[in-house]
Amino acid sequence: MNRPMIFLGLLLASTAASRARAQGFVDVNGLEALNDRPAANPRLFDVTFATAAIDPKDPVLPSASTIEQPEARARILLPASYDDGQESTYPVLFLLHGGTGSYVDWTGDGDADTLAADLELIVVMPEGGGKGWYTDWFVREADDTPRYETFHIHQLVHWIDANLRTHGTREGRAIAGLSMGGFGALSYAARHPDLFVAAVSFSGGLDMTYSPQQIIVWASGIGAAANANAIFGPYNNEPLWAHNAQQLNYRAHNPVDLVGNLGAVDLTYYSGTDNDAQIHAVNQRFHAAVEAAGFDPERSLCTSGACTIVVPGTGPRYIEETLANHSFTWWNPWLADWLPHLMDVFADPPPAPSAFEYTSADDEFAAFDYEVSMTRAVAEFATLVVAGPEGFTLDGSGAAEVTTAPIYAPGASYRVSIEDGEGVATEYTVLTDASGRLTTPLVILGPDNPYQQYQGAPSLFSTASVAITPL
Repeated sequence: MNRPMIFLGLLLASTAASRARAQGFVDVNGLEALNDRPAANPRLFDVTFATAAIDPKDPVLPSASTIEQPEARARILLPASYDDGQESTYPVLFLLHGGTGSYVDWTGDGDADTLAADLELIVVMPEGGGKGWYTDWFVREADDTPRYETFHIHQLVHWIDANLRTHGTREGRAIAGLSMGGFGALSYAARHPDLFVAAVSFSGGLDMTYSPQQIIVWASGIGAAANANAIFGPYNNEPLWAHNAQQLNYRAHNPVDLVGNLGAVDLTYYSGTDNDAQIHAVNQRFHAAVEAAGFDPERSLCTSGACTIVVPGTGPRYIEETLANHSFTWWNPWLADWLPHLMDVFADPPPAPSAFEYTSADDEFAAFDYEVSMTRAVAEFATLVVAGPEGFTLDGSGAAEVTTAPIYAPGASYRVSIEDGEGVATEYTVLTDASGRLTTPLVILGPDNPYQQYQGAPSLFSTASVAITPL
């Protein structure tokens, strides 16, 4: 064998060894752990993963991609009682880092391990990419375009439940983040309210329609050696009527636009006022959206940590610090302030709602065990409003099939009355499945729109109503 072949053989062997699967963990949804929890069972340990969602460059088969991204990793903090011989289960907090940061920040700079030392809580700190923005990137480049939402929500959440002793339910799971991670925490919670019982943002960028935040996102794309529109796509039409804008994609991940989805989530958001003016402006916009959605937020004003409730309320909590800047000088004490509140929520979690509102731009979406499959010509928002077992409404265009949560008698017949977007009512007899779920006949909303929402002419939507009664 000549020298190049010897080198290639060694490189292949080295790569195989470095990607050898861990023996102590099980794979979940395509997420494979590459190292075990150390034998000494420390409370704080790191796991490196192999996943097609976040695929590190292969040294043997180099990619043409120019996108810079770190490996898929997570730092995990276990409670002190985890290895005491008991079989207790624990709630989980997913703690997200900020822009230009990494998964080690919350322990390296934020003292999360110290702050949570006495809590019966598992803390998971995943890698989100310094410029990742907690989303599946819009622009695909070879197979190396990062899909952070897939990694975190569809893989890591379930991997943690499969490999650690967690409650494994929404009532035992929360999410938090700082700056870019504050956006990620509230975006994930709004897109997946059935996964998280509580969410908090520390100095988060909470409005993608705010032009200073868009500039930061565009710069992130360039900084990742991709392009300015790689992450969410182009925001505006260039030229006008070119129909290439992806403002809908921005809004489909935007806490301000999805605030109505957060009704069942215990919600808190912190921001500075004077020394972090841009972040304060975007948090003010989010707070206005919270109020417009009909919530009853509590607003507190603090100076050096001494806080006064200036507007009492029963809903989300908005906490403003006059002296705060954009640093761990404030994120650290804010986490310390919020953790006792989180543990109170875990001790007495609100149940999953039987009535809720959920908005999504996905063709297929699900919330609280309801599943919606849209049939339409273009991408746009649709809103499902569930009143309870008696029925629901759906707002959008085109048509949809809806499968309910398992809340009906299994194998029973129900009368389903569908009033379409034109006001025409049709009655059907529908049999539930063995779990008590009911799938509607096609729900007709109205004519398809000709352009993707926010790409040109205003979109027109209709509302269909579905009433369900037992026979």
